[in-house]
Amino acid sequence: MQDGAPSYTAIKTKEELREREIVVITWPPFSPDLNPIKRVWHIMKNYLQDNYPKNIIYNRLREAVKDAWDKVGSFTFKELIKSMPERCQAVINANGLFTKY
Repeated sequence: MQDGAPSYTAIKTKEELREREIVVITWPPFSPDLNPIKRVWHIMKNYLQDNYPKNIIYNRLREAVKDAWDKVGSFTFKELIKSMPERCQAVINANGLFTKY
């Protein structure tokens, strides 16, 4: 799933996806509110900023990201999934524009 961000539309990214035979799901660029993973990335980013130094070596960074992922917890994922009907309705009410999510 991609929202048209430059990192997703880069030639190298497209080549990699083709080589791996990954089918991309088109996602409207004005509806990031429907993508709950953005909230997970936000939680992880805050956790990393609060618990790890800015200058971190690559191997340690991999461990830190795994740690942050584990800290998100299944409760957060369940709550995000449960919020989808409300998120969809908010986008409908906003005529496809931005919402509080």
